[in-house]
Amino acid sequence: DLQEVKVEVKTDVAVPKPKSGEVLIRVVAAPVNPSDFGVWTRPSASGNEYVPMVAGTEGSGIVIASGGGFVANRMVGKNVGFVKPKNGGSYQQYVIVDAMTGVFPLSEGVKCEDAASHFVNPYTVCGFIDTLRKRHTGPLENIGLVHTAAASQLGQMLVKLAKEENITLINVVRREDQATVLKDIGAAYIVNSSEDGWETSLRTMMKDLKINVIFDAISGDMSGTLLNLLPNGGTLFAYGKLSGSTCNGIQFTDLSYKNKKFEGFLLTNWLLEHGQGLQTMQRINAATKKVHRGLSKPDGWSSSKYQDCNIDNMFEMLLENMKSTSSVTGRKLRIRFDQEN
Repeated sequence: DLQEVKVEVKTDVAVPKPKSGEVLIRVVAAPVNPSDFGVWTRPSASGNEYVPMVAGTEGSGIVIASGGGFVANRMVGKNVGFVKPKNGGSYQQYVIVDAMTGVFPLSEGVKCEDAASHFVNPYTVCGFIDTLRKRHTGPLENIGLVHTAAASQLGQMLVKLAKEENITLINVVRREDQATVLKDIGAAYIVNSSEDGWETSLRTMMKDLKINVIFDAISGDMSGTLLNLLPNGGTLFAYGKLSGSTCNGIQFTDLSYKNKKFEGFLLTNWLLEHGQGLQTMQRINAATKKVHRGLSKPDGWSSSKYQDCNIDNMFEMLLENMKSTSSVTGRKLRIRFDQEN
């Protein structure tokens, strides 16, 4: 329960010093991702205690110092997106990040604050599409997928990029206002899971459009339902647990006689599928170019819509957003450190 989470802002923290191969970044902005506040309500790995931590996975900022090394030295003075700080999370004014694996120089024309969500959602979308191309069976002109929780920031990115890359996308939402959000950005196929008969509608759409891949952010009972609706030989990827429950209702006959597959998807696993060699760097570079192309355009595919806050009022605003509606669709919080007094 987020209401029971205790948040403390510390002001007496020393500026960290980077080691060789690392850079010091002055943070401009950091997003509040669902994966961030999901961690706050889970106990430690031992399962019996909650450990204080600096929150946040990603952000954007300016590299102000190098700890030495060719790559790190070349980053100084650049606007960058970053991921996985080594001195805790991204909700702080200064972070230390590995220059080789966690820092992404921004292209000209990309505002630093607009790249706060540069990594997690956009690269996940790239991962979905790359994985889809490998798992799709049938004619390439019919390539497509189903996506649940489709009105999320990630879902809206997927709608835009799928349209650019001629991929058919069936979007599953649970409220009519979410369906409206997607229609407004060009979504062609939408199923509302709160309506009677939605399962039949989804099954028929998948059959007619020859779609046999699903990416699910909900889990719980939805896992078994989607696997049942999936055409024989298809694949269901679970990548989130918005239901708060583990994957339920998986039937043996779906996995065996009907040759359906049920797998997990994690961004890190996709990025490192080929280890840490040349293929991985090529994959990251290709995704980065695609993400930056979207960020450089007004309302581009990889852009996010934010509600700005500061480090002091972030948690209060998050609770208010969660309380005022059952969804935070279109209201992703962005902590601005460049506007601190």
